[in-house]
Amino acid sequence: MNYTTHKHQALLLALLLNFSFSVRAETSASFGSGEASKAFKCLSRGGQLSADTGRAVLGKVQEAYSKIDSLQGSFTQESYVAALDEGEESSGEMVFAKPGKMRWSYKTPRSQEVVIRDEELWMYQPDKGQVMIDSVGKVLMSALPVSFLMGLGNLSEDFELISACQGTSGTILNLVPRDKTGKEEALEGFILLVDEDKNLPRGAKINSVGGNITAILFKNQQVNGAGVVSQRFVLEYPKGVDILDRRKSPGS
Repeated sequence: MNYTTHKHQALLLALLLNFSFSVRAETSASFGSGEASKAFKCLSRGGQLSADTGRAVLGKVQEAYSKIDSLQGSFTQESYVAALDEGEESSGEMVFAKPGKMRWSYKTPRSQEVVIRDEELWMYQPDKGQVMIDSVGKVLMSALPVSFLMGLGNLSEDFELISACQGTSGTILNLVPRDKTGKEEALEGFILLVDEDKNLPRGAKINSVGGNITAILFKNQQVNGAGVVSQRFVLEYPKGVDILDRRKSPGS
């Protein structure tokens, strides 16, 4: 995998992964000005919530999310990689299904397909003519945020509430992992944006110890919607593409 491709992947999957790919440069000075990042800003007046209120919201989110089988909709994303001092804004469609399945279909600034199921990650980049396959455990920056979205984790058990506030787009919960060993050492913070009416996630922001940031805002969410079938979690790609299978590669 060349440097350009590697760089481009970190920005696309900064939410999940430790690698990344070719981008239109956006410096740290301009990062955070997009819609996704702005959604995680507390109101300047009267926005702070008590710890008890925050924990109550956290419990309601876990309870509501545990009762659904699937969630789908569109998203906007901002990703920033500190080591490169570059970022990217992207958008597309997403679908989560329990247990343990998700698909991210990036539409802008370029087409990308990312599927996670059966503890494997499949990524297809049409502009590169390449499919990458890897074990999820090898590439996740932290399993905790993804485990919750895939219906495999528990917010109250896995995270400690640091603060809570009201934002223009919902309730903002600032969380940190209770267990900071292993890969969780890389996760500095997990901020959850909550839809107050449905008690469901409206977005997520992840900060790594190294300064990488990813903010995702969900839109047009459908709970247990039609069309969430197993075929959506099987990556399709044309014949003749390069396949990079890292699942059993030594030292990968």
